[in-house]
Amino acid sequence: MAKQNVIIVGAGLAGVSAAHALRERGHEVLVLDAHAGPARETSFANAGALTPSEPEPWNAPGVHWQLLASLADPHSAMKLRLAPLPGLIPWGLKFLANSTRKRYAAACQANFALSRYSLAQTQAVRDRHKLDFANLARGTMKVCRDQQALDQRQQTGKALTEAGLRYEILDREATLAREPLLADVADQLAGAIYYPDDESGDAHLFTAALSEVAHEAGARFEYNSPVTSLIDRAGRIVGVRTATEEIEADQVVLATGHTSRRLLAPLGLHIPVRPVKGYSLSLDMSQLNQRPSLPVVDEALHAIVTPLGDTLRIAGTAEFAGEDRRLREERIDNLRLLLTRLYPDIAAKLLPGDQKAWCGFRPMSADGRPVIGETRAPGLWISTGHGHLGWTQAMGSAGLLAALMDGDEAPVPAEAFSAKRF
Repeated sequence: MAKQNVIIVGAGLAGVSAAHALRERGHEVLVLDAHAGPARETSFANAGALTPSEPEPWNAPGVHWQLLASLADPHSAMKLRLAPLPGLIPWGLKFLANSTRKRYAAACQANFALSRYSLAQTQAVRDRHKLDFANLARGTMKVCRDQQALDQRQQTGKALTEAGLRYEILDREATLAREPLLADVADQLAGAIYYPDDESGDAHLFTAALSEVAHEAGARFEYNSPVTSLIDRAGRIVGVRTATEEIEADQVVLATGHTSRRLLAPLGLHIPVRPVKGYSLSLDMSQLNQRPSLPVVDEALHAIVTPLGDTLRIAGTAEFAGEDRRLREERIDNLRLLLTRLYPDIAAKLLPGDQKAWCGFRPMSADGRPVIGETRAPGLWISTGHGHLGWTQAMGSAGLLAALMDGDEAPVPAEAFSAKRF
């Protein structure tokens, strides 16, 4: 395919990864972003986990009961706010419609295939360019506080074994052997599941480093350049408008998370992706003599503790709150509680110190799978809707997008992620 002039809107994980993949194929790439640098939104302070082991979308069977119960519980791991509810109803109905067992299982399979491919791509670019992003290749561990939770995770694992998921069931003794710092809460744990192929790393550092690689390869980045609209010429998208200029291109890629819909709506395109707010808390653990050795997920609280160099990142929860950017104290309390319940000694040492609280909007599609490919408007491509798997699936989504744009064979089944499926 002839090399093209491509504009990518958005310099987060999705946009920078796409810029790298397209530039490697020889395309001329210009990345535009409204912020002063890369990864300033959802990619800034996320959980840091690269987890093909977590392919499940949030609309699991029975999710409607969880959301209803959350209305009265400020500390619920999945929290529905009433204020944005009217604007969420059309999307929410699709979200619930896709929570049948059959659709949920299909989304798990599709997400795992993309996530596994993506991790391999992340590892390859890390090794080729010697990227430094506090990367750990020690797997992740999901601790379960009762046998029922442990059995349920086993069933999820079995469903993906044929697709390539590897995991180990750990009893309490084996759990402590894997992470000795859990000894203080051993009597509260039934066991754990260990996923040896998972990794972790600082997504912000990775995105910044990869943007430098892409820039050195010839990709151009223009920051503080918000795109206000797309240029539609006889039904084909031929460029973008900023506050100061019009820029034409052969192809345009939207990698702007949930805000993509603002640029799509004037074209009559409506992709069901909405923001789901997640929180993180970053603590300085440079003075600790003993540190957690790998990311640990608490199944009961749906949150994770991830060591990232000298930083300990506690992250999680899902809040359906529209675009409310407030850092709600009770949601940060959830993360403090998680740390205290997993590592009481570490919590006692770190929580009195400096705490960096953050929240960001995960772009969640109504059917639990990302949206990758050409839209119904020729010349306009999109990569969004990754939900909690944005870091995990970034490089794989870029590889899939670049292959589709070049008309090459897709590295994973592309139909599951098609932008035209809605």
